[in-house]
Amino acid sequence: MRVFSIITRFFLIAVYRMIGNTVRVVDNPIREVRKYHREGRRVIFALWHEYSVVGMFWYRHRRGSALVANSWKGDVLGNVLRHFGTQDFRARDEKRPLNKAQGILGFVKYLRDGHDGSITVDGPFGPARRGKPGILQIASKTGHLVIPVGAYFSHSVRVRGRWDDYRIPLPFARLHIVLGDPIDVPANYKSQEAELLDRLDAATNEAEKKAKRRALSYRKRSRA
Repeated sequence: MRVFSIITRFFLIAVYRMIGNTVRVVDNPIREVRKYHREGRRVIFALWHEYSVVGMFWYRHRRGSALVANSWKGDVLGNVLRHFGTQDFRARDEKRPLNKAQGILGFVKYLRDGHDGSITVDGPFGPARRGKPGILQIASKTGHLVIPVGAYFSHSVRVRGRWDDYRIPLPFARLHIVLGDPIDVPANYKSQEAELLDRLDAATNEAEKKAKRRALSYRKRSRA
């Protein structure tokens, strides 16, 4: 079983690397991110779990970071993220809760050192498209802005049967990305937690709709 896991891991890493080197980012909001940097703010990108691979395609080699599950699947994603210049931190291990704390503390320290990060806000186990409060806690500790991220691949495969309908882009797919309005989480956010999560969920869904509209508009222009 261990040999099978290792073979599967290396195979998936090779596939993601190949795809990542061919995906073309059409709508790239990097200028918006740089504007926040000029204002002295760093950001945490909030994505749905089904789009967890997006960051490696458009934010590669920018010293970003990501919180991923502490599992063999997280190992695969972590290896691919590091290939594209993103530091990974492990978020959860039910059998070893101390590792969870260490991973999150490492992530927080990395953010405080002046880096951006990304979190799949409905992961790692769902339910899909319902944000969890962890991102609010981390943002309140680091002072980072939470940026809802919407994405859309022109060609992708949806993995049915998973809780998140995970999307795998096909080689040479176009990627459209839209950033929602930033959410500034106060240190004493607890009394506003439900409101902030509702706002984050709505903003992330709306950003995805805008990304899809841009993709359809781009396709029409290309065919004209």
